[in-house]
Amino acid sequence: MSATPERGVDDEVEAMVRAAWYYFVGGLNQSEIADRLGLTRVKVNRLVGLARERGHVAIRITHPSARLMELEHRFAATFGLDRARVVPGLGPDMADGDAVADRRAVAIAGAAFLETVLATRPDAIVGVGWGGTIGEMVDQVAVTAAPRATFVSLMGSLTRQASANPFESVLKLAEKTRGHAHFLAAPTMADTLADRQVFLAQRTVRDTLAIAERADIHLVGVTEASRRSFLLTQAIVTSEEMADAEAHGAVGSFVGLFFDRHGGNIDCDVNRRRIGVEPAVLVPKKVTALVSGRPKTEALLAALRGRLFGGIVTDEILARAVLEAAS
Repeated sequence: MSATPERGVDDEVEAMVRAAWYYFVGGLNQSEIADRLGLTRVKVNRLVGLARERGHVAIRITHPSARLMELEHRFAATFGLDRARVVPGLGPDMADGDAVADRRAVAIAGAAFLETVLATRPDAIVGVGWGGTIGEMVDQVAVTAAPRATFVSLMGSLTRQASANPFESVLKLAEKTRGHAHFLAAPTMADTLADRQVFLAQRTVRDTLAIAERADIHLVGVTEASRRSFLLTQAIVTSEEMADAEAHGAVGSFVGLFFDRHGGNIDCDVNRRRIGVEPAVLVPKKVTALVSGRPKTEALLAALRGRLFGGIVTDEILARAVLEAAS
């Protein structure tokens, strides 16, 4: 059966947008794009040029494909989200994805979301979580003037390693916007419960937590509870601490809090010693999660089942995997 003229137009737009994403965000050359889309290099060159001419390419791709818009709508409706943004998957076969490229794509979309928030509310208080995708998002945020904006850590900012830590994130955001930075001058986890109480008694810690409680939005990442978790690879938790969390039913974590397959907080050693905003402060409608990578399917599904977020920015591969797992 031949395609209708309308279907042909949709297909052309879909191919144009995907080719532009692969070229400008994924960093693929035209030959690689042609192989992935089953097109000729000449066709890819024409599509990329057409995307430029029509104004769909600036720093980001501004024209979403109809298919991704439908996926966003289905994702939001399935999990009761107020907002959902799904970016094209950049994996070579759309099965497992490209971890680095997909994370970058989600980070770029997350940066666009934050910039929109600051443009509409320049005095916003933004609570910032952490993780690889959050760190990438901070790097992607454009330099802009928002001197009344405030960025605050949602959890202790002193970590064993400096990679994508909360202190760096809020500081960079404040520098890029000429806004204000507040970070929790405490470790992510105290050594003991008694030590935790000592840190929480400090005025600077109390004041920062009070600011975080007043945040207009919270931007967070999600990591799985496994041997490949960001928490473990960045030495934020030890192997023994991860094993304890898993033994208590943990499948994922956000802002340092482990949760089970229903999205509920668990009573594990790490959660008890964690220093950060209390779970009750993280009002779902204020929380937007930036999550990429198919390995996070179980963790993201659990968080969504627990209604931990009101918004999501994710990649196409992960979004489809979560919907399939939920069915």
